[in-house]
Amino acid sequence: MKNIKFALLGLSISLVACQSANNKSQDKTDSASNLTPATTQVVDERFLIIAGKSIGEIALGEDMEQVGKKLGRPDAGDAAMGKAWGIWYSNDSTAKHPNEIAVYSSYRDTSMRVKDVKQIRITSDQFKTKDGLATGSTLEATKSKFPGIEKLSAYLNEEKDTVTVYDAKKDGIGFEFLKGKSISLTVHPVNIPVNATYLTLHPEWKLVQ
Repeated sequence: MKNIKFALLGLSISLVACQSANNKSQDKTDSASNLTPATTQVVDERFLIIAGKSIGEIALGEDMEQVGKKLGRPDAGDAAMGKAWGIWYSNDSTAKHPNEIAVYSSYRDTSMRVKDVKQIRITSDQFKTKDGLATGSTLEATKSKFPGIEKLSAYLNEEKDTVTVYDAKKDGIGFEFLKGKSISLTVHPVNIPVNATYLTLHPEWKLVQ
């Protein structure tokens, strides 16, 4: 069942190949107009990260009932005062820690009838922005894509390693870095800091600065 869940999000599906070359019979003007810039990649929408909007098939503002239909029941999470993290793990990961997608939600309005998506966090490097940025990128590479990125805080994780949290608030995307490389990407509403949540996704982490 879990494999089906992650297939929906593309965690176990290969990236779509680049588009084929233009037909040789087309004139040079048409060919030039169809060229893809070197900084842009063709990314399957099931893997696409759009800062401030969505990751894969999950979008900010989406009704959590719809998310549940796509992903099923969460494998883990935390909830309080109408706010919650739901976490789904991939069971086909060979890494020390399984890949995960975490969704932060809260009530959409004061009617307290519908919960919608406020943040989406992924750890799999199969998800990418349209220009190819994914987890595993260096801070320098991340800054080249999101120049407005700023350091927010640092934590000691359960293994006593330092995890540093950065955020490009105006773009709506945050990052966690460990040993010089990003280990997660979090999409959130623009101009709302990635750490502006009532619940902490990693309560076992110790704030160091």
